[in-house]
Formats: sequence, C-alpha cells, structure tokens
Amino acid sequence: MRLQLHSIPVYFPYIFIFFASFQVSAKEKNTNIQSIIHLLDYLSKDYPMAVRDGEIIDKAEYAEMQEFSLKIFNLAKAINLPSESGQSILSDLNDLKTFVKNKASSKKIKDLTEKVKWAIIKATGYEVAPLNWPDKANGQSLYLQNCVQCHGATGDGNGNLAVGLKPAPANFLNDSLMTDLSPFEAYNTIKLGVEGTAMRAFTELTDKEAWDLAFYAKSLRFQKQKIDSVSLKKTFDQEYGNTSLKDVATLSDNELLNKLGSDIPGQKKLKALRIFSPSGKLSQSSLTIARDYLHQTLNSYKNGNKDEARQNALAAYLEGIEPVEVRLKANDPEFTSHLEQKMMDVRQGIEKGENSSEVENKINSALSTIDRAEKMMKDEKLNYWLSFFLAASIMLREGLEAFLIIALILALIRSTPRAKKALPYIHGGWITAILMGVAGWLLSDWVINISGKNREIMEGMISLIAVIVLAFVGFWLHNHSHSKKWKEFIEKKVGAQLNGEKMFGLAFFSFMVVFREAFESILFLQAIGLETQSGVQSSIGFGVLAAFALIGLLAVLFLKYSKKIPVRQLFRYSSWIITLLAVILIGKGVHAIQEAGWISVTGFSNSFKIDWLGIYPTLESQMSQLVLLGVLMLLYYLSNYRNRIIKIN
Repeated sequence: MRLQLHSIPVYFPYIFIFFASFQVSAKEKNTNIQSIIHLLDYLSKDYPMAVRDGEIIDKAEYAEMQEFSLKIFNLAKAINLPSESGQSILSDLNDLKTFVKNKASSKKIKDLTEKVKWAIIKATGYEVAPLNWPDKANGQSLYLQNCVQCHGATGDGNGNLAVGLKPAPANFLNDSLMTDLSPFEAYNTIKLGVEGTAMRAFTELTDKEAWDLAFYAKSLRFQKQKIDSVSLKKTFDQEYGNTSLKDVATLSDNELLNKLGSDIPGQKKLKALRIFSPSGKLSQSSLTIARDYLHQTLNSYKNGNKDEARQNALAAYLEGIEPVEVRLKANDPEFTSHLEQKMMDVRQGIEKGENSSEVENKINSALSTIDRAEKMMKDEKLNYWLSFFLAASIMLREGLEAFLIIALILALIRSTPRAKKALPYIHGGWITAILMGVAGWLLSDWVINISGKNREIMEGMISLIAVIVLAFVGFWLHNHSHSKKWKEFIEKKVGAQLNGEKMFGLAFFSFMVVFREAFESILFLQAIGLETQSGVQSSIGFGVLAAFALIGLLAVLFLKYSKKIPVRQLFRYSSWIITLLAVILIGKGVHAIQEAGWISVTGFSNSFKIDWLGIYPTLESQMSQLVLLGVLMLLYYLSNYRNRIIKIN
C-alpha cells in the first residue's frame, strides 16, 4: 500500500466545491423563500386596492396581483419543498392564482396567503425573528442615514424627496396602515424593496441592521403619543420574557393585542414592547438569548410543533450558552458541565416526545440554572492576569492538537530524500491558516454573526474530514513500520511522491488541521474580550503570544529529540499517536454535529465528560470513537499478521 499524497489534492477540492455550492444554493433558496413571503404579504395587503365586490377597481393593480400570484407559484416550485407538505402548498398557491383570476373576495385572499405563508415557513424552517432583541437606538441612526429623505424625520412620509413620488412613501404614523404591519414584514421590505416604487432593496444592511431599522420604524407611531416613559419602561421589564421575541417580531399590532388583551393594560404592554428594547447588560447578555429561546421552545412544544421546539432548544444552547462557556468554566467548571447537561435534558425530552409538563419542568430547571450562571457572572469583569491566563490556555488547548499533527508530519518527512522540497508546502499550509485566523480576528464581528448551528457544522465537518486523513495516515505508518529495506522503501516509494503538484496535498492537510483550531479560537477569544475590564484588553494578545512561544518551544524540542528515534520506531510510535488523535477528533466532530442538530442525541444518566479527549456523555459520540478504534485495531492486527507471514516465507 503506497501513501498516495497526490490523491489528497485530487479529492479535497471536490469536497470544498461541494460545500461552497451547498452554501450558495442555500443562500439562493433563502432569498427565494424571503421573496415568496414578502410577495404573499404584499398581495394580501394590496389586493383590496385592485378588486372590490368582484369588480376590478384598478386595472394596473389587478395586473400586478396576477403577475405576483404567478411569480409566487414559480418561486415555490423552484425551492424544492418537502414532499409531504410541498404538494399541499403548491395546490394552495394554484388556488391563489385562480382566486385572483376570478376576482375573489379580499378575505379569501388574505386567509389563503396567511395559511400558505406559515406553511412555507414551517416546511422550510425559515428564520422569521432576530437572534436577540434589536437595538432601536441603532435603528434610529440607520433611519436618519437611509430613510429620512423620503419618509421624513418623524416618519410621516413627507421627506424632502417625497414630492412627486408615486406611490407616495409610507406614512409610519398612519394607524390603519401600521397596525396590520409586523416588524417581519417591514424587515422583508427593507431587504427586498418594493418593485415598481422608489423603495429600493437595502442589500448593504446586515440582517441585524435591517431588524434594528424595522423595529424602530414600528415604534414611530407610538413615540408621537404622550407617554409616561418611567411607567412604560416598568411595563416592558415586566412583560419582557413573558412575550417571546418571535411573537413581537412576526405579529402585527392587532395580532399581538389579541395575545396581550385589547383592554387598556394590553394596549400599554403593546406600546411598551414596540417602544423599548432591553437595556444595558440585559440586551447584550447571551444568557438572555438562551432564556428567550427556551420560552419559545416551550410555546412551540405546547402547540404541538416539535420540529420548531427542537430548533429553538438548539439555538438556546448554541446562541445563548456556548458564547459564555469559557467565562463560566473559569469560574466553576463543574457548574458549567451541569448547565450543559440541563440544556441537553431539554433537547432529549423533546426528542423522546415527553409530555408537555415534563418538558416544562426541564425547561424551568434549565432557566433556574441560567439564573445561577448570570449571578455568577454579574459585575465580574475579568482582570488582566485572569484574561491573560484564559487566552493563553485556550490557545494552548486549541494549538497543541494542530502542533502535534504538524510536528509528526515534519518529523516523518524529514526522513525522505526530498524533505527540503516538501517543507515549504507544509509550512505554507499552516502559516496560511494562521494568517486567515488573524484576518478572522480582525473580522471577528462577522465570524461571531455566523449562527451557532453553522459554526458547529463547519467545525464538525472539518474534524470528520481530518479523521479520514489521520486514520489513513496512521494505518499507512503502522503498515510500513515493518519494512525490511527501509532506506530503499523511503527513496523509491515515499520520495517518488514528493514532487511537483503532488505536494499540494501536504499543504492542504496542514492548512485544514490548523484552520479548524484557529476558527474555534476566534470565537473563544472574542468571548473573553467582551468580559475583560476596559483598559486591559492587551492581556489577551500577550496571552496568545505566550501560548505561541510555548508551542514553538515544544516544536523545537520535539523535532530535536525525534531525530534520535530510528525511523521505523518513529513511524510505529507516530501511528499510535495519530490513531489517538483520530479517535479524539471523531468524538469532537460527532459532538459538534449533534449540537448543530444533524445527529440525534442519546445522553447517559451521568455527565462524564473529558473535552480534550473528545469524550462526551452521548451514545453517538462514544460509539463513533469505539467503532473507529475497533476498525483501526482490526486493520493493525491484519497488517501485523500479513507481515509475520511474509517474514516466515
């Protein structure tokens, strides 16, 4: 069996092309879903201006309604809806075309568009709410930069550029218009624009900025009213947490009043939710996000929507708990494991289909544990030496795995006759990964905004790809540690592979091993930065440098003393070390994909966990490690047996 180094660059580009095309198609699909939802809302609201009592009252509007109903149907066909619900949705959209053609009543159109909209959202899992509460102060700033020219300073639609525009800019103070408009609809309008009007698509705004702006626009009509800000803020603080962010984002004022109550207290709650955002630490704490998602989880589960409950429970952990894990572990590692277990209990309860009261008890237990976590973190900013220690320990933990693999590769390649030619490729791979890590740190706001689910999928897939390569390399090393004519083998078999474009496989593998750790380090270091006292942020940089210095020292010592080990022995020892790393990485990879919700979670009653060994308290992650270890042990046994036979003969 030869080490086919050239096969690595042949296959891995296809893997990357696959994932890249997957990302592009996913983004395009999301855009199509957003367009469908936007057009359904637009058609529902504008249809009464085109048709009344079965008669066309505006030919241009009616032609637009026909055009949009056809466009919605074609877009829905293009997004490959799930087979179970897809046929029903397409049938309803076909009925919508017929209703428009037959000039059906506005009520029929509205009822059908609402039904189809939520069926599509449920079938596709499309996100209809922001991850955390929008910042209305930032929304106001964005409004002054982008909207005031047409919509006016107060939102009355009388901006300097509004004169002569047909249709006129929306008047955000118009009660009849705004009571039926949800922030989600405003968000879609901001992101997609309105065809045939002066309202362009603000594609340059991030999702967060679009939500900030949408929530601010919705607040304008309430701000013109006389309010008791102190009393109203108190109402908001009381209502916050009782009403889910998803409801506030997706329901119109009239729909939200139906939930809050249409009496005076209900009106006050509505006004408070539209005007205020959580302030100070409340709006910044990811633990608040965890609470929001857990409340949404319970509501979804009680309403019989298990899939949505599962997604919300995952988001509660990934977006709410994971960002502060480093800080919590610094204070109390045992408590942090306890909190993780509570969050897993919620997810398992949903997976098992437990009754609502049992799931509610688990959610309440998790919420209680989150309260303890918040008290633990409250007003405790990290000092210089603690943030230095945390940053250094993170870089050591993340860097040692990558270092060990790269160091082994270097030690093994050193034994080949063309080592000097191979070294630039290996060094180029890991240096490129570190440079990309530095760039990622500079763009850390963008990295942090990648959803927790996608982060886990990325980390998990990189880990599993690395496992495949490591398992192959480990077996190859073990197999050839028995070679009789070692010098001849090295020169003819290995040396022949180290030429020209074939060495790009070394560079690529070197890059992959380091990039995974660099990406994960950015997330953890960013979390430390948010919790470090102002004025001592340099401690993070010095901690990282200290970790690099220690890893560099270990590299020098390893390479120096590994020269004294005979090559055959080096291959044998390396095969066992690489096998151990493969077992660790498959545990971590499966665990990451479990956290992303791609693989089911079957937990054990105990919470035994050794993170650095990739051991987690789930059946799937431990079984994957045992299966991989068993397969490799079997291969090693067969290799030894074959070599013994050859030796006898």
